[in-house]
Formats: sequence, C-alpha cells, structure tokens
Amino acid sequence: MTPLFSLLFDTLDARLKLRGPSRKVANKVFPHNWSFLLGEVALFSLVVLVATGIFLTMFYRPSTEATVYNGSYELYQGAQLPAAFESILRLSHDVPGGLLFRRIHRGASHLFIAASVLHMLRILLTGAFRRPREVNYHLGIGLITFAFVAGFTGYSLPYDSLAGTGIRIAYSELLSLPLIGDRVAFWIFGGDFPTGDVIPRFFVFHVLVVPGLIIAMVSLHLALVARQRHTQFPVRGVDGHKFILGKPLWPAQFAESATLVLWMAGLLTAAAVFIPWSDVALLGPYVPGEVGNNAQPDWFMFWIDGALRIFPPLEFSVFGLLTVSGPFVAGILLPGFVFTALAAYPFAERRRYGLRGDWHVLTNPLEIPLRAGFMLGIWSFVLLLSAAATSDILSRLTGVSIENVLWFFRITCVLLPPLLGLAINRYAKRRLARHSRTVARSEQEAQVAAASTEVAAGSKPKQPAQAPGSAP
Repeated sequence: MTPLFSLLFDTLDARLKLRGPSRKVANKVFPHNWSFLLGEVALFSLVVLVATGIFLTMFYRPSTEATVYNGSYELYQGAQLPAAFESILRLSHDVPGGLLFRRIHRGASHLFIAASVLHMLRILLTGAFRRPREVNYHLGIGLITFAFVAGFTGYSLPYDSLAGTGIRIAYSELLSLPLIGDRVAFWIFGGDFPTGDVIPRFFVFHVLVVPGLIIAMVSLHLALVARQRHTQFPVRGVDGHKFILGKPLWPAQFAESATLVLWMAGLLTAAAVFIPWSDVALLGPYVPGEVGNNAQPDWFMFWIDGALRIFPPLEFSVFGLLTVSGPFVAGILLPGFVFTALAAYPFAERRRYGLRGDWHVLTNPLEIPLRAGFMLGIWSFVLLLSAAATSDILSRLTGVSIENVLWFFRITCVLLPPLLGLAINRYAKRRLARHSRTVARSEQEAQVAAASTEVAAGSKPKQPAQAPGSAP
C-alpha cells in the first residue's frame, strides 16, 4: 500500500471504522477456475454499457418524425428521415468518436448477454443452483430475461429496416395474446403500428426501466454472493463442505479481475475499430410496408425467430372462449415454457433424488442422470430453433426449397431433443452402475462416494491444510 493511499485509508478508518469490515472483505476466498470469471465478464460488460449508453443518450432523438439530414454522409444528404434514424446517422458520421462509442456499446451488449448465458449454463451443468442458492439462481433467470429485453429494445432504437421489422413482429406477438392482446399492444405501443409513440416508449424502457431493474437485480445477486459461501469444484483430499480452497479477494483476485478488465477493454475497442458493425446507413430507414431480406434479428433472439418460422400457421378456439394462434404459441408460450422449465428444474431434481442439506461442492452433470438429460434436451431444442432462424439462408446456400428446410427443422425440433435427452440420461445411469454408485442425497454422502472411488482406483486422499473460509 502506497503512503498516500495508507494515509487516506487511515483518515477514513478513524472516522468510519473501516479496518475490520474491509479486512473481512479482503480475505473472502475465490476458488481457482476460469469458469467463475464468466460472471465478472458480464458485470464489467454492464459497466461499459452504462458508461457508453450515457454518451449515446446525449445525441439520440427518440422520435419518428420526419427530419431533413444535412450531415456529411453523402448518400442521405437532403433526405427526409425518421428523427431516430437521422440522429444515429449523425452520431455515427458527424460526432467525433460517435461511431466508436456505438460499436463499443454494441459489442459490450453482445458480450453481456453471451457471458450471462454461459454463466447460467455453468450453474446448471455443475449444480450451483442447489440449496442454499435457489434465490440467486432465480435472480439469474430474471437477469437473462431482462438482458434479452434490453437487447431487443436497444437494436430497435435506430429505427432502421431491421429494427422496424423486429418491432412489427413484436407488435403482432402482443396482438396474438388471447383476450387482452389488443389492450396490451395499445399500452406498450400507444396505438396501431406503426405509431409515433413506439420509439419514445422503447427509449424509456431501454435507458430507464430495464437498466434500473437489471442494476437492482445485479446488486441483490452480488449481495447474496457476498453473504453466502462460494461454490467450488471438488478437490481431492479437501472437504469442500467445510473448507474453501482458493485465493483471497485482495490482492490475488483483485489483480486477476483487473487483468480481465484490461483485456476486455482492449478486445472491445479492437472489435469496434476493425469490425464494421452497427452501420445503419447500409440498412436504411424503416419504411412501413416494405420488408427486405435482412430479417434475421440479433443472435440471442434467433431461437424465438426460428420458432415463429417453423410453427404451422394454425388458429383454433378453446371452448369458444378464446382464440389461440400460431404466433402466440411459438412466440410467447414456447419461450415461457423454456424459462419455466429452467426455473422449476432445481425443485424437480431435489424432489426426484430426495436431496437434503446444503451443497457447496459442484458436481459433474453425468453423476445426475436427470440433469444430464434435461440439459442436453433443453439446450439442443434451443439451438435447433436458433438454426431454424437461418432457414432462408440455408435454402439459398443448399438449393433446397424453403418449405423442405422448414419441415426438416419441424421434425428435428420435435424428435431430436427428447431422443438426445433420453440417450444421455441412460448413459449417465449406466455410468453410475459401472462404479456401483447411486445419486448422492447429501454432500457428505457424495464426498464419501468420491473417496471410495479414489481408494478403489488406488489413490490415497490428501489431508486438508486450510481453515474454513480462509485463503491458502
């Protein structure tokens, strides 16, 4: 600690009594594994999003009113454009550093969503959702949901041809809600699409409502992480239920996190400089009634777009009381089913195997047959739906008619995920049977079984040499 920083800390400690709490925080243990950094990548990406978003907000006009563009981009000089599109064009070509900030913001948004999804995938695969972390797990599901909403409203704000197509699809989805669809669409869009209120309202959602919810949920998520013990992967000879093997927050974890921040900053900046994305000039402004070929949304919305493409154009009445349409099933019920299944799975696993007590050591998904089958089934289903979003591109590349491509995905989405899930479930059961093991119902039972396997394999467990909750 430098003399200046030491003097500052001593001055604050004399008034706020920080030494005791700060020492406890500095000694918090973080286990060694690269996958634990995925959450930090998402957190740092969120910080970049907020910082760059503040800059972009200063130059953006949330309006669809016709405005004459008099900037430096020759293609649109003197043209009447929607104010939102015109402000993005002016920001990109007439504001110093505007395009750089836009691209960094766009790259950070993709990184935030990707890191959040991978973080959730790691939690599901390793069982980090088990007691006492169920609340934090469900907070994570909420965070990913709002991250998708933030991403969708964000790429809608430029009001280019791609954004307009996505907004029109979202409006149709809301209209498909039985009984209340027209009212919900009016509340969100302010009238029949295209309405002038949609961009101002999406702007409020994107810069105020959704970020506020995300920041609040991230804060609660981090508070729970700080309150509870950190999970860790099993270490031979270490009782993970009592001991944490890792490095302290200060200085080891802090140095690792600082290095990660520098790498992320460099990669985001390099991507913004060398990758020509976020060029709205190539897409052109949205013109109601015109639909181009550039209809693919951002990658994190592929699975919903794929579901809308392959679901048959059906419409039926339920007891003569409400009408259910294909867009409602594919665009609302199906995503709702996926998120509900993810939220319900921890309770299903606990009930299926009679799990008891707290769990702090992560597990191999192949040791839990139900988890292995569920994970492969649900994620293969989402990936197949995502691939279906490229049906027009696949048709053009392969020469196969678009109808045949859609039927291929309809069949594979129905048959392949359950078959893969059942196959990996059966393999996991046989794997346990080969080692004469069953699914452990408590963490202590799991550690005894693991130790027995090590002894049978001829390895001698080591004795732990660390106090509970302290750094090595």
